[in-house]
This record gives sequence, structure tokens and C-alpha cells, in this order.
Amino acid sequence: MNVDAVQLASNFASLDVQPFEFRYNQKLSMIASKTSAIGKVKTALQSLENKIYEFTKSSSSLTQTSTLTSSDDHISLSVDSGVNDINLDIFVQQMASNHQVVFDANSVDSNDVMASGGVFSVTQGGVTTDINIMDADTDVSGDVTYSEFVSYFNNQFDGSIQATLVKSQGAMKVLFGSENEGADAAFTLSADAASGWDTVVATSSAAPMQTAQDAVIALGGEFGTQLTNSSNTFESLIDGVDLTLAKANNAGDSATKIEIGDDITATVASLQEFVDAYNSAVTEITNLTASGNEDEARGVLASDSAVRSIENQLASIIRDDYNGTRLFELGLEIDRDGKLSLDSSKFESAAATVDFETLFTGSDGVFEAFESKLETYIDFSNGSLNRRIDTLDNEKSRINDALAALDTRYETYYNRYLSQFSQLNSLSSQLDSVSGLFTI
Repeated sequence: MNVDAVQLASNFASLDVQPFEFRYNQKLSMIASKTSAIGKVKTALQSLENKIYEFTKSSSSLTQTSTLTSSDDHISLSVDSGVNDINLDIFVQQMASNHQVVFDANSVDSNDVMASGGVFSVTQGGVTTDINIMDADTDVSGDVTYSEFVSYFNNQFDGSIQATLVKSQGAMKVLFGSENEGADAAFTLSADAASGWDTVVATSSAAPMQTAQDAVIALGGEFGTQLTNSSNTFESLIDGVDLTLAKANNAGDSATKIEIGDDITATVASLQEFVDAYNSAVTEITNLTASGNEDEARGVLASDSAVRSIENQLASIIRDDYNGTRLFELGLEIDRDGKLSLDSSKFESAAATVDFETLFTGSDGVFEAFESKLETYIDFSNGSLNRRIDTLDNEKSRINDALAALDTRYETYYNRYLSQFSQLNSLSSQLDSVSGLFTI
């Protein structure tokens, strides 16, 4: 009786490589788990570093400020961190505006002829620019349409003065407006007699729809010290404070009161965000390095002493001495589970006598110590966690090579078994033939 040589060869060859394949796949699974776990630790530490950077980047600070205005109707403020002790009364005497001139067109169709010659002139800032109207004749028809003139005009002034065709209720107007606000943006228009627009343009220019003017505010009240600006935003009115006007006051209005000062409640809330980010990182490390017991699964990185040590190294920064001050004096302490807590009352009390801004954000301060330590873990080029991932990736590559080599080993085993079972079938056939000779 013959056996299925192909099937048996496949089965036996598979049994020979199965232990290796199982072991390699187990290792790949473990590598994947460790890589993912280290990635989670990196993410948590990166989040902590990002939170710290919010306090240490340029124009930022741990100290938060409160900005109070008696009304939002006339002004708005943009205030940098660290600005305080500001008390001002602002009266908006005049808003900045751009210059606008408009005149009626002799048509309602932008493709109708505007002129067949002449010169159109614009004077701004003491400089007069003459435009030969026929230079706008792009289709060389001998006439210039309203559309051609507006396009040519805008190309000549590159947006400093913008011409626009406006249609409303069956009428078309030509509107000219300066891009910038402020008195320096004012302009006058004129046209010669050959254009046919000399009277209309002169009349409209003499009575602009809107006259360019500077913004004017008064400090201290309606009749206080005047400040002018070419736009409605007074940048750095006070160092770190930008003021934007929204509406002019009416005569007799009360000035808008501005108060900017330290906000200890907001500062505590910001510091709590750092505490939360720190605790999130500690929780991630603790869970992934847990030893495990009857009630708790063993962490993927339980045997990784380098990752376990990160928690202790971060805690040592909290417990360190900073120019004679320790953080527990400000209400920041590590509990028995490695979590950081903030006693807001203790912090507010200590803040009256301790320069906590320098302690946290200054040179050799708390946040600088954290950033320096965190970089040793998560730096893209030299961070220890990135090196660990690279090592795991290399190990993964070697195992995948070993798995690929198993295919060759399987083929060797398969061919050997196939040859053996094929010989067995051949021998069996020979025996059957011989035994047939003795059959009666």
C-alpha cells in the first residue's frame, strides 16, 4: 500500500521547523510589545516636555496675569505673559481710516468704453503718478473699457491703491481706496480734458467718500495726553501690550479703564497643568514596569531597569535644592506612589516671599533641569529611549531574517522526506509485485 508522500513530507518538515517558528514569533511579539511600551513612555515624557516649554519659550512665563477692562466696546488688548502693574484710562478720540474716492460711471457694463485717450493722475505722499489711459488698451481696439482701466490701474499701484467697479441698483461706480490706514495714505485724483473725466474726477476727489486719518487716543481721559498711530493697532503701547481700537468714544463718554496684574489663581492653575503632565508620565512608567501580583498583571517593561529608573530621576529633580529653596516649601511634594501634588494654599502663601518665577523658569531652575533630563531620554538622535527602540528594531530584523531562513530549511526537510517516502512507495510496490507471484 502506497502512502501520500507529498502530504507526509509536508507534515514532517513542518514539525521540524515549528519549534523554531514558534520561538521566533514569540520573540517578535515581545519586541512589538516592548517597542509599543517604550513609545508610550516617550509620548508621556514628550507631553511633559511640551508643557514645560509653554512656560519657558520666548515671551512666556509661569506667572499668569489678569487683564480687566471696564468695557470691550472701544478697545481690545493683547498682553504678553509677565506684564503686570498696569493701570490706564484710555479714551478713543478717533479711529484710523483709509482714503476712499468714488465717482459714477457712464455705464452699467464693465465692458463698455470708459475713454479713448487722455491721462489719469494720482498724487499720494507728495508724489504724482501719471497713467496714460491708452496703455490699458489690452485688446488694441483703440478704446479702453472700464474693466481694462481698473485692471491696468491696479497693476500700476500694486495694491497700495485699489480700484474697484461697484454695481448697485442698476448703477455702476468706480471706487478707489488706499490699502493702508492713516493720514499718510491720503491721495488725490485728477484727469485731463482729453480723457473726458476731468470735471467728474476733480469733483469726486475734492469730496472723498472717506478721508484717511490717524487713530488718536487720549491717556487719562477725554482731554488727556494724546497719542496718534497710522493704524488702529497701537503695537507695544506699553512693553508687552498691544492695543487695538474697535470704536471711537462719544464726547462725554467715560474712558475705558485697563488693569493688568498678577493672577495668582491662574498661576496655580498653570502650575497644576505641569503637575498633571508629570503625573501622567509617572503613571505610564509605573504601569509598564509593574512587577505584577495576584491582582495586577506584570508590566511589559518590568525587567527594564533603565525605564524604571526614569521615575526616580524625575523625582530627584522635584526634591532638589534650588538656591536654598526646596519645592515642598511651595507646596509641591512627591507621595509614596511617586505622584506629585500641589498644595495651592501653601503655594499662594509662599509666593509672597519666594521668587517662584526665577525658581522655575530661570537659569538652573526647575524647568531647565527637567528639560535637560528629558532630552537624555527623548532626544531624536541620542535619547536613550530612541536607542532602545533602534536596538529592538535591529533585533526584529535579525529574527525576520531567521524566519526567512526557515523557509530554506523547510524546503531541505521537505525534499528529504519526500525522497524517503517516495522510496518507501517504490519499495512497497516492488514487494506487492513479488507477493503476487506466490498467489494461488
